[in-house]
This record gives sequence, structure tokens and C-alpha cells, in this order.
Amino acid sequence: MYIKTLKIKCPDNYSLDMTCHVHGWKNLAPFEWHVGDQSLSFSCYALDTPIDLRLWQKQDYIEIRVESDSTLSPSEVEQIFALINRSLGLEVRTEALLEIADKVGAEYVALVKNGAGRMLRSPSLWEDASKTLFTTNCTWALTKHMCHAVCSAKFSRPTPNNRYPFPKPEIFKDLEPNEIENLMPIGYRSHYFINLAKRFSQDSRLDGIEMNGYDFNSAYKIVASLNGFGPYASNHLMILCGYFDEVPIDTVVISYLKNNYRVRKPEAFIRRHYKKWKKFRWWGFTLEKMLNKQNWLGD
Repeated sequence: MYIKTLKIKCPDNYSLDMTCHVHGWKNLAPFEWHVGDQSLSFSCYALDTPIDLRLWQKQDYIEIRVESDSTLSPSEVEQIFALINRSLGLEVRTEALLEIADKVGAEYVALVKNGAGRMLRSPSLWEDASKTLFTTNCTWALTKHMCHAVCSAKFSRPTPNNRYPFPKPEIFKDLEPNEIENLMPIGYRSHYFINLAKRFSQDSRLDGIEMNGYDFNSAYKIVASLNGFGPYASNHLMILCGYFDEVPIDTVVISYLKNNYRVRKPEAFIRRHYKKWKKFRWWGFTLEKMLNKQNWLGD
């Protein structure tokens, strides 16, 4: 086994714990959050090499333990840095969010200064898109089951610790829906999943949606063109791409609004009530839930 330790400098107001507890992604395979030492572990690919990662925050740095079956090339190490930066939001700036929070209330400022404003994402946009599809029209327990099923020996090579990374899209793009259904419990999503794999096999960056400076509407058109992505899934993936203009409305959101505001028309209420957050409407909603201690994390 080959072991390598890496370090990445944290941006201002960064907290690994907060980043991993903004939403429920830490509970979906191959992620695992370790309460004892406040660390995150997961398996992934460095180019074509399956690896194990474990990450801790040590003051102003993220320390990374990498385990692989062979020595890693400079290109593989470079990709490890890139995927960790994406997953942990280490290149996300929160100054604009902090500026709005300062106008809303001191309690919101405190949250952002304590690490809110960044969220755990998958190493790749493909994985985030797939997991978003797995959250549609089902219970959270089934979402976790689907993620666990896809991270298996059926689709990926094992890491040194016998874990299985989320597979690459090329594994699925030429399969038929009935073949998918026989291999993993994703039901009606099999057709959409295959189409998603085909799209990401052709364009892993989805038209450069995370880096090309699209406005919200232009980016939304790209995401909504994915088969199986209605308003909820599209807005959910938009958030994972860094566009926080809208709140994806699911049963958890509806329940929160009913319990706290007795809302009957969530779309109109959200637009009005969180308007002051401008392009960070989702963060306004999420920070409010944190303050109310009602930020459901899928535990």
C-alpha cells in the first residue's frame, strides 16, 4: 500500500465540520463522517486509480491521507487536489454572502464566520447529478440505499481499504434500462440514469456550468435539459453547481414552511420572504433553519 499525506490551506471562515453538516451528502456513499475525530473519508478515482481519502481540519489547513495500491503520478496528485477543492468548497468565496448577512442580522453573520456558506459536494458533477436523481420521488432511506448499491464491486474496482468509488459514467452509458434495474434498485430512474451517463460521458463538465460565468437562467436551461430533471432536481443540482438563487422545494421544505409559517403556496412565499438574500436565497433559507435548529441532515 502507498500512503501519501497532503495539505491544503483553508480559506477565511472555513470549517470542515460546518461544510459537512449543511446538508445530508455526508450520509451518502461513498462519504463517511467520523464523529470521534471530526474527519471525512471517502473513496474516489485519481484519474483511473481507485484511492481512499481521509481528511481532517488542522487549524488553517486540511490534512489529507491518501492510500492507493501504487505510487501516484504527479497528474494523479494534481487531480486529488482538484477534487478535494471541489468537494470541500475550498475555493468558494463567502464575502458576498457575508455582506448580505450583515444587513439581515448579527446571528447570520456569526454563522457565516463560523463556516456556513460552503457545502459538501461530490468529487465530480456527474456524481452530484446522479445522487440528485436518486433523491427524486422517494424516501431518504431509499436514496441512501441507491447510493450504497451503485458504489459496489459490480461497477468499480476496490480501493486499498476494499471500498468502492462512485463509478464513472462510461460504465453505464451503453446499458439497457432492464440491465440497470437488475443490477441496482433505482426503478424508473434507470432510463434517466443511462441518459445522464451518456451526457456526462460526452461532456463531464456539463457545458462548463461551474466555471463559465453563466447567469442563473442560462445555467438553469442547461440543467433542466437533463432527462428526469424537473424543477426540484434542476434547482437542487443548480445549488451543487454554486447557483443559490432558488430553493428546491421538496417535502422537507414544505414541512418546514408549514410548521413555521403555515404556508400554503411555498414558491410565492419563498420568493417574497427570502428576497433580501438576492442570489443567495437558498442560503438565507438554510441559515434560518440552522438558527431554528431545524436543518434536517438526513442522519
